[in-house]
Amino acid sequence: MRNVKAIALVGLIVFATTGYAEDPAELIQSGADFLSKGKYAKAVEDLQWAIREIRMLQAEELKGFLPKEVSGYDAYDEETDAGAAAILNINLIEAGRRFEATGENEIVTLKIMAGEMGGTGLGAMMKMAQMYGGQSGELIRVNGHKGTVEWEDGSNGGKLTMVLDNDIQVTVEISEGNKDNLKTFAGLIDLDGLEALSN
Repeated sequence: MRNVKAIALVGLIVFATTGYAEDPAELIQSGADFLSKGKYAKAVEDLQWAIREIRMLQAEELKGFLPKEVSGYDAYDEETDAGAAAILNINLIEAGRRFEATGENEIVTLKIMAGEMGGTGLGAMMKMAQMYGGQSGELIRVNGHKGTVEWEDGSNGGKLTMVLDNDIQVTVEISEGNKDNLKTFAGLIDLDGLEALSN
């Protein structure tokens, strides 16, 4: 029975991330119509799907801030978790793109995440981690925005994490590459434009 439930959940997530888009405004109106008729289960269903579609739109908006191509690298879109997150009632939206150096082993992954976990914004979570020692590393600035670099000596890999004033989190992860590329790739993202978004 456990396996059956797991398969059903995976199927739900896959459908949520690959299904055809519906107009969230129409879903909200439909939910309101069902509510007025006392069909509460139907109302909840349509409103949940409206949230899913809105979060998918948010994910696409975030993806628009990522560079589409970088010279010397092949670009690949990361799967978005926005639809699945909405179905599972997790208030996080993420967009990502992976860059693989042509003819080399270096892989650079850019991710933008917005939302909250457990009612706490990403920015507040980062500050708490720094306060209690859960976040360490070198502090740097990228185009006027603060970030923390964690680099694993000897492994040629590490991560740059930045949290903007509106709680949007930007991460750059590198494996088999150059530490300086963390800042280079972060600089390709329109951080000021991201910070201007209403979270």
